[in-house]
Formats: sequence, structure tokens, C-alpha cells
Amino acid sequence: MLSSFTSPWTSRLAGSAPWLICLDLQREYVVPGRPGYAPAGPDVAAVCLKVLDHARAAGWRVVHSQLRRHATSPFGAALFGAPIEGLRPLISEPVFLRTGLSAFSDPEFAAELGNAHGAPVHLIGFSLADTCLATALAAVDHGLSLVLVEDALGAGQSPAASAPEIARAILGRFVGFVSSDEIEAAAMELAL
Repeated sequence: MLSSFTSPWTSRLAGSAPWLICLDLQREYVVPGRPGYAPAGPDVAAVCLKVLDHARAAGWRVVHSQLRRHATSPFGAALFGAPIEGLRPLISEPVFLRTGLSAFSDPEFAAELGNAHGAPVHLIGFSLADTCLATALAAVDHGLSLVLVEDALGAGQSPAASAPEIARAILGRFVGFVSSDEIEAAAMELAL
């Protein structure tokens, strides 16, 4: 199924710096035994780090969205809701704590992303079946050019299909897709 999405590098060449949305880069998804853990979680976190490092070095606007956890939640409010080591937000990167599934359920996040019109917006993180799906669809509704970094998405306890297969099957008509290697290759081409 083909996407109606145009290349994010067209906007990059035109001068619009890309954005990176980091969803739920929290310990819950990489600690064995936790409800959000899946065996692929640590590998996904490593790719998220690769993309985040690239985005920071290239001057992208990086924003984080995390679910506001309550002390009575089985996910734990403090320890497992903390950022994954190496993926902690920098002081210059806003962190939005949401109560709904979509990052856009936070009005301040929605307002911040209103500044991204005309620029490619990349998305990485965990909770593909709920948070990433809800956020991706909301981004489309907000008129953003969203690109899922398919190897930097955690599917959690999803069926046997991989996160990229799930994402393409559900969102292929609405958003673009790129791998972390394609992001690095395009950046190298731009540097030439």
C-alpha cells in the first residue's frame, strides 16, 4: 500500500528543520517483568538512541511526550516511569506529560507542534499499538507531515508481526516511513 506522503528531505532542502517526537522513552519498556516490556525493547531503545543522537547533532527540534503515571498505577509512578538511560531529555527539550493516549491530548504539546507545519516530523518510541497510533493519527489531523522511524518503534506485547509491519499495515495510507539508516544516509548526502 502506497502512502500519499512526500519525502521529508524535500522540506529539509527547502530549509525547514525536522522535528523529532519521542514517545514514552521510559524504563517501563526495557525492564524485564514490567507490563510494557517486550524482548525487542532494549534493541528498540538502542535505535531510538541512534536517532535521538542524530537529531540532536543535526539541530532538529526534539520534544518528548510521556504518560503521566499515578502512584497507584501498575506501571509505577517514579521508578519505571523514569526515562531510559541515555534517552533522557536535555534541558532544552520540552517534556509533555499527557493523560490521554495521544501526545496531542496535552494542549501544550499540540500548541508546540503547531510550529512544525511545513517541516517533517519524525516519531520514535514505544506503545505502538496505542500511543504511537493515536499520536500519528492526531498529527495527520493537525496537518503535519509525519514520518515514523520504523526501526525505532516498540510494539510491546503485540502479536508475532514486527513493529514496522504493524505500523505499515495500520498507518501506511496516512504517514511516511523511514529507517534510522535512511536518516543517516540522507544527512550524509546533504552534507556533501
